[in-house]
Amino acid sequence: MVTSAPRTRRTPRRTPRRTGGGTGGRTARWTAWGLMAGGAAMVPWTGVLAARLPSTTTVSHWSTAWAGLDALVATGLLTTGVLMARGDVRHGLTAAATGSLLVMDAWFDVTTAAPGAGRRLAVALAVGAELPVAAVCAALALRALAPHAKHVHERPGQADGAGRRPAVADSCPRRLKETDETDGLRPLE
Repeated sequence: MVTSAPRTRRTPRRTPRRTGGGTGGRTARWTAWGLMAGGAAMVPWTGVLAARLPSTTTVSHWSTAWAGLDALVATGLLTTGVLMARGDVRHGLTAAATGSLLVMDAWFDVTTAAPGAGRRLAVALAVGAELPVAAVCAALALRALAPHAKHVHERPGQADGAGRRPAVADSCPRRLKETDETDGLRPLE
């Protein structure tokens, strides 16, 4: 009599359900559709503005607008640096916002500069400082958010395919550090 090895029953691996970027159900889907509709509505509006706005104008709070934008950039750079120095993964969020502000600052510096030396200086600052720092901020944001991508669709406490649980304490992105034994993140002690 020939006996075969006992058959082990394999549990089928379940594909995570898409839930609108991992933020949950119906509200996330409606929010996503609302954002896409808003973006689509901006396309014709941008054309209207380009065609109808005057090429020059007088602004009463010009210095306040520029000082405010530069204050936001400075706050973003400082906050990103402090969070990064503390090992807080939220530095990725401030880096993304600061990078966007830097691109906007470069755009308005160049497009509002007077022809000649003023425009050459604006282009030099954009190419030599603002856009490179914006690229660094974008890289920091992507790097900070990348480790969390594999757990985006998992609910807290749900094991991944290898039987490990994502190391997220109370679903809150507190200060996290990489660990070799779990290939994931866990809260700092």
